Amino acid sequence: MVLAVVAFTRSSGPWRVAVEGLSMAPALLPGDRLLVRPARRPRRGDLVVIRDPSEPNRWVIKRVAALPGEQVVAAGRALSAGAGLVVLGDNGAHSTDSRHYGAVPLRAVHGRVWYRYAPAERCGRLPAR
Repeated sequence: MVLAVVAFTRSSGPWRVAVEGLSMAPALLPGDRLLVRPARRPRRGDLVVIRDPSEPNRWVIKRVAALPGEQVVAAGRALSAGAGLVVLGDNGAHSTDSRHYGAVPLRAVHGRVWYRYAPAERCGRLPAR
């Protein structure tokens, strides 16, 4: 599976990340450069950077589909968030997400993606869906 893998660059302000996969296409594409800020309380529809449950040394971007205590149906299957979050890739055919590893704990969320600063023709805020 191809994932929306990110590479972090530490800075004094928001964190900068680079997208390296297709799991969030068409919203995010390889080469997109994003700004991420800490997420106090993720909301449904937010794009979040999480520690990959299947490979803890890797960070991925997913969309929050269900909040704690909620359920969502994805690919004909009911997924329960339990005390965590259900996160899904926008491009299900190329995404490893909660359909594969279940709900993720809130502590796995590193931050919320809020702005794309490159490439120039795709710059702008990234609102939740």
